[in-house]
Amino acid sequence: MKEKIIEALKAKLNRRVWDSWFSTFDVKEIGENLVIFEVGNLFIKDWLEMKYGNLIARTLREVFNRPIEFKIEHAPLQNQPEEDEHEPLVRKRPLVLTPLNPIFTFENFVVGPSNMFAYSACLEAAKFPGKYNPLFVYGGVGLGKTHLLQAIGHYLFKHQPEMRVVYLTSERFLNELIEAIQRGTAQEFRERYRTKIDVLLLDDVQFLIGKNGIQTELFHTFNELYNAGKQIVICSDRDPQMLDGFQDRLISRFQMGVVVKIERPDVETCFKIAQKMVKLEGAQLPEDVLMLVAEKFNDNVRRLKGAIVKLLMHKQIYNEDIDLAKARQILSIEPSTKCATVEERLFAVLCEFFKAVPEELRGNSRKSNVLIARQVGMYVAKNHLGLSLRKIAEMFNKSHPTVSNAIQRFELNVKNNKSLEAMLNKVLEQFRDKTANQTL
Repeated sequence: MKEKIIEALKAKLNRRVWDSWFSTFDVKEIGENLVIFEVGNLFIKDWLEMKYGNLIARTLREVFNRPIEFKIEHAPLQNQPEEDEHEPLVRKRPLVLTPLNPIFTFENFVVGPSNMFAYSACLEAAKFPGKYNPLFVYGGVGLGKTHLLQAIGHYLFKHQPEMRVVYLTSERFLNELIEAIQRGTAQEFRERYRTKIDVLLLDDVQFLIGKNGIQTELFHTFNELYNAGKQIVICSDRDPQMLDGFQDRLISRFQMGVVVKIERPDVETCFKIAQKMVKLEGAQLPEDVLMLVAEKFNDNVRRLKGAIVKLLMHKQIYNEDIDLAKARQILSIEPSTKCATVEERLFAVLCEFFKAVPEELRGNSRKSNVLIARQVGMYVAKNHLGLSLRKIAEMFNKSHPTVSNAIQRFELNVKNNKSLEAMLNKVLEQFRDKTANQTL
């Protein structure tokens, strides 16, 4: 039965999706009414629940010929010990040509809908250097481009230490060239970046706009590396086509491989980023405080991290707990612009519209108005707020399979029921009005 489930899932997904997101996915346990899956990465677990939860539920229903619940557990891989008895006692150390930020690894990168494709592309480039070449990653300020770029370097240092990897900004590339020309060592500079490296990670290429001389040097460096099959990864704050002041021949080369964009993260992804940062700091903050930060600073991850640092510093200096009111005070969020969390706003609308109370929505009440309120709320949370099934389950104090089944039932019903569709639109309208009023 285990193999049948896996094969049924594989049949519904293309190979690239399976290799990217289901490589550690397995069936842990099969019960009479529950199937437990496990996956080796916590972030991928959340992504599978959000993106493929409906597909998994539908597949199980087809395999068992009846609805069956499921859940996905995070089970870190235990079959890859750090020390293998067959490995040499003395391992080859990586040649670190440029230092990297130790925090900027794939493990510390929070994956969400806005950056999933960029994350997958960078991971593929790290696993198989030269396969996707060049790789051009672009997006706004503070969205994680540098993190992904350096994560490639960390991965290669760990898994292919013989690789000669260089990470540098375009400004540094320019300054080193100018210094080499002044010292009469331009040829050494060219050899270093054209023949003595295997992977070039170039950040902030937009810095070279209008600098024709350095663009010519980059053009020849690019050609040498590309023709030798060396991996090139470039980051920019804009699409290659928007690099006005760049040589056309360079822009065309940037577009020869894979071009991916990192979008602005949704609130749920920002919430996970806030959680991750607090965890890395070895500290704790309440979830409602993290959600406040995620909602107020989701335009720029750097600003979000700055807010977290400020809260943690205040907590350490004054040795006091940070609640929602204190967080608003520290971050200068005025009471007049007080912003309820997504959960608070959604529950307020549901309770007002369906004449219920939050305790009923989170409890086991079977009243008709409460049942429909739960289904509508879960549907809105997933399809209009972008929240993960795990987060929705926490909001309504229900199991993940219960949430998934409720959303599926509502999706089927709303397609053929005009009155139900009209009711949903009214709920959404009230939610938007409540959100808009809080920003006035």
